[in-house]
Amino acid sequence: MRLISILLLSLLVAACQPATEESTPSSAEATPAEKIMQPEAAVDERFVEGKDYRVLEQVIAPAEFEPQAGEGGYVIEFLWPGCPHCQEFNPTIVAYALEHPSVTVIKRAAPANERWAMDARVFFALREIAETNLDDELLAFYQGVRVNHERLPTQPDLNRFMAEHGIAEDAFAAAYEDPALTDKLRVVLEDMRGANISSVPTVVVNGRYVVEAPAPHSQDESQRYFALINHLLTL
Repeated sequence: MRLISILLLSLLVAACQPATEESTPSSAEATPAEKIMQPEAAVDERFVEGKDYRVLEQVIAPAEFEPQAGEGGYVIEFLWPGCPHCQEFNPTIVAYALEHPSVTVIKRAAPANERWAMDARVFFALREIAETNLDDELLAFYQGVRVNHERLPTQPDLNRFMAEHGIAEDAFAAAYEDPALTDKLRVVLEDMRGANISSVPTVVVNGRYVVEAPAPHSQDESQRYFALINHLLTL
């Protein structure tokens, strides 16, 4: 049974975005804020179209159910709550949003297959009924289940999460089954297909530039990754 669990976990990692050979964890721990802060001269800013990013012909605009672009532009992250790479990336992009309040950071749960669609429904349903945004708490919860139990959350797990955050099961069920939520997932999926996005986490800057650089796994990679985002915001 443990072997099956390990194989399943390996498949989940591969389904998100496999780490590249160049993407190795840093031996020194750094806070999310430290990962994205570095003197400008120390960052390699020779960003190359076709390697570090690609340009979309059709812009992905924020949907009507999402925050609109800030004065500094907007960044859309396509994610899956069950993806280990998304879970590890989340604190860093949250820190980026705090460091750049003029830039709107939009998170979209990707309904790429049946399981991802279920988790995306959970993600968006919570936004409708929770008193405060629980995006970060949900990713941390999925991460905890993965690390401690080597599996994805089950319905009893999700019920426990709802109870811990004071969410009534009937209210959540109504939001989960709301046809309007299906329309939201359709928007996200259509944008993913139109932009040829097949893995997560994937970041799109100002709706036009898809970051091709892999999700960072070290402080140096994080600094360059977010320097790339800042560069694309100026184009």
